[in-house]
Amino acid sequence: MSLRIVVCGDDTVGKSSLIAAFTKEEFVSSVPGIIPPIVISKEDFETQRDASDEGDLNLLSLSDHLPDKTVIVDTRATDQAALSRELKQADVILLVYLDHYTYERVSLHWMPMFRAMGVNVPIIVCENKCDAVEKSSSSFKHIRSDEFMPLISDYKEIEACLRCSAKTNRNVVEAFYLCQRAFTHPISPIFDSKEGSLKAAAVEALKRIFFLCDGDQDGLLNFKEFSDLHMKCFSRPASQEQFDDILQTVDAIILPEDSTASSTRGISENAFIILNKIYAEKGRHETIWGIFRAFHYTNSLSLNDKFLYPKIEINQKSSVELSPTGYRFFVDLFIKFDKDNDGGLSEVELNNLFVPTPGIPKLWTETQFPSSIVCTEKGYVSLQGWLAQWNLTTFLDHKTTLEYLAYLGFDEGNSTKAIKVTKPRKLRQKQGKQYRGPVTDRNVFNCYIIGAPKSGKTSLLESFIHGTFSDIYLPTIKPKVCVKDIELRGGKQCYLILEELGELEPAILENQKRLDQCDVICYTYDSSDPDLFQYLVDLREKYHKLLDDVPSVFAALKADLDKQQQRSDVQPENYTRDLFLSSPSHISSSWTTSIHELFIQLVDAAQVPSTATPGLETHPDTKDFENVKPVVIAGGAIAVMAIFSVWIFRSAQRQSSSM
Repeated sequence: MSLRIVVCGDDTVGKSSLIAAFTKEEFVSSVPGIIPPIVISKEDFETQRDASDEGDLNLLSLSDHLPDKTVIVDTRATDQAALSRELKQADVILLVYLDHYTYERVSLHWMPMFRAMGVNVPIIVCENKCDAVEKSSSSFKHIRSDEFMPLISDYKEIEACLRCSAKTNRNVVEAFYLCQRAFTHPISPIFDSKEGSLKAAAVEALKRIFFLCDGDQDGLLNFKEFSDLHMKCFSRPASQEQFDDILQTVDAIILPEDSTASSTRGISENAFIILNKIYAEKGRHETIWGIFRAFHYTNSLSLNDKFLYPKIEINQKSSVELSPTGYRFFVDLFIKFDKDNDGGLSEVELNNLFVPTPGIPKLWTETQFPSSIVCTEKGYVSLQGWLAQWNLTTFLDHKTTLEYLAYLGFDEGNSTKAIKVTKPRKLRQKQGKQYRGPVTDRNVFNCYIIGAPKSGKTSLLESFIHGTFSDIYLPTIKPKVCVKDIELRGGKQCYLILEELGELEPAILENQKRLDQCDVICYTYDSSDPDLFQYLVDLREKYHKLLDDVPSVFAALKADLDKQQQRSDVQPENYTRDLFLSSPSHISSSWTTSIHELFIQLVDAAQVPSTATPGLETHPDTKDFENVKPVVIAGGAIAVMAIFSVWIFRSAQRQSSSM
């Protein structure tokens, strides 16, 4: 990254002398009419720049944001072609004037010319040859006299104005420092000099930062929260004295009625915004940008795309799940916003949680959240459902999970630490038949529920999530998705995603990519209706080249009703036997055990595909099945630890309240 500063102004205002004094660090009495472009390295610029003042929040040094090189370009006002060419390449313009006449030319000639050319870069205005003016303090200051105020008010492009003298070396380094700062820490996105207020985008960003830093969500930044913010932004904690000074400055001392201890005081959201407005008015751009940059804001005050969407290599045959770090983050987030400790997030609590984000993810709306997960008796989002929903999101679109981790304040460095990529699914060959190898590291499995209308697919999904079903038949138009953790044999746990495809069924079954994402297909039919099994026979015949590679389980639903002989070319038991598959499982929503056993069977088929691949006669070695066990145990342990940590937290709260 490089910075190009173009120095322009009327002839004889001292542009070349100003550049020479900066590069030589002393006044040069004889300079050529125009100086060739000068390149200054980052290190050389740092040695020439004076240290900045420090105040309530320590100023952030430009060092971490300085361009690798700075190019300073001298110009002649009379050479219009060269001047125009250089201005169009400029990152910052240093506009120099000398006296009243050249000052008037700033408004009458130079600024209109810049706008006419479409040059929209920060401008620093410099009055040169101010030898007679009384020396200022050693540290540079913005001089907002009557002479400069009209310029700053009329032209938003002008970032700052100051007086310089190449002869006495007054404010020479400061002038180029302001050019650097205008590039690295621009004021225009933050502050409206005409209105004298922070811009809306800056206010929104500060509100989000305040929200994320308010760890206990009490509407105040206490000393610890403020010090943590200071550490994050400026690499050192704040002192109690700094905190007290800020409270006094913004008149934001808040004392609870029952306490006068200083440690209970805090900075409100409004006070935090006022504080940053003060910094902007004082020209303390570095401080504000130090805060914004620590929270990954760009110069346009949008979150950096690299922060929202970090690169991660994912094999086409791999899946993405939450890592233990991701589980821990979402459990902590749930606890933080479950204010009434009732084990569920109400609509208000859920909305509060998503304040620093664009809102509930679009993917959640598309999957009919919260009907897609387990909720509490009051209809609130349970911890079980909360973790399941994020597993669903990560499986279907990990980019959404990474994006929201960033919005929600995941602070473990790169948000990719919150997810894990599974090993690519391997294919095996036996007796001329291709099949999927055993799964060794997956904890989330995806199952398509397929069957004729009225076969009971929707009731199966309702029983999966709610444990109940409705007798009212409503045809499924849009796809339905639900997700839940299930307990396998031996107490092991994993997550199962069930998808009813609706009217998109043909399009999905023709899509090889979608079928590759599917771990197992559950073929369902109503065992009490003699006409529904033929639908599966016809469907599999139509798409057999694609479906034969996917592990399959057949389920005879509504088994509590009288079983009917199927009006089909082949009966279900014979059909599955010809495919070397297990006979259809007889399932009823009234038989809770049968439903749970079906879900376990689906997971088993997903874990060891060779046991449920149509047309594959030979069953796998027991060795293949044993390879799966450690993974399921690990996955189950993660979920159990997440739930257990909440139980411990709740117990501690109840004990403390009883005391």
